[in-house]
Amino acid sequence: MFNSRIKPSFLIIGAQKAGTSSLFRYLSQHPHIRLPASKELHFFDMQYQRSINWYEGLFPKRKFLSRQITGEASPYYLFHPLAPKRVNEHYPDIRLIVLLRNPVDRAYSHFNMERNRGNEPEVSFMRAVELEASRIFDEEQQIRQGIIQSGCKFQNWSYMRRGLYGQQVADWQKFFRSKQFIFIKSEDFYTDTVHELERIHEFLRIPHVPPVDISPVNTNRYPDLLSSERKKLEEYFREDGLLLQQLIGTHFSWF
Repeated sequence: MFNSRIKPSFLIIGAQKAGTSSLFRYLSQHPHIRLPASKELHFFDMQYQRSINWYEGLFPKRKFLSRQITGEASPYYLFHPLAPKRVNEHYPDIRLIVLLRNPVDRAYSHFNMERNRGNEPEVSFMRAVELEASRIFDEEQQIRQGIIQSGCKFQNWSYMRRGLYGQQVADWQKFFRSKQFIFIKSEDFYTDTVHELERIHEFLRIPHVPPVDISPVNTNRYPDLLSSERKKLEEYFREDGLLLQQLIGTHFSWF
């Protein structure tokens, strides 16, 4: 056992732009957790052609008689259609941490991130939303059929689809029991960080040790959406939000 790799006991599976980078940094400060050098290993979405030995080799080595745990944070997992089954095949008892942000805010933040990265040619967020379904359709079908592991369009331009949390949680619940999930509302995570971390530590079965540094990661500012635009987008998410509440038994609506 000495110097063997620690196998992951938890995954932060999403959502993108919901606080996963901040959570990863906070967990890295816990004395009972040792994390890989990179936050997003992307094995179950973009690197699945590699072996499980390659994946487990990315995690830290176990110290003698150590009780430390490890995990990773790849927020694309929640959205990727093949990730739930793949994770279950290798780690059927793993714990899954899910941060969920108001889907309208998440989508708009996602759009601005892609604009800043030079990945989004559309200047208008609402125009990008209108084009989304046609832009990502072909790549999604190829991913589901196993032709490709991922696609830039499906990953980068899925602003609205990524916010259909009810559908995504339903896909994951086909493979994992409810006690294997913890759902964190991102807005609560940022306003009461220590309390939400205490919940996560309890879920991971480790002592609650607040991090020294709880400053947020990857915070950006951009112009507000028009109220008419926000209302239109909220209607898109409303039905799925009700599904999410039914699935997890918690009031998780933003509207």
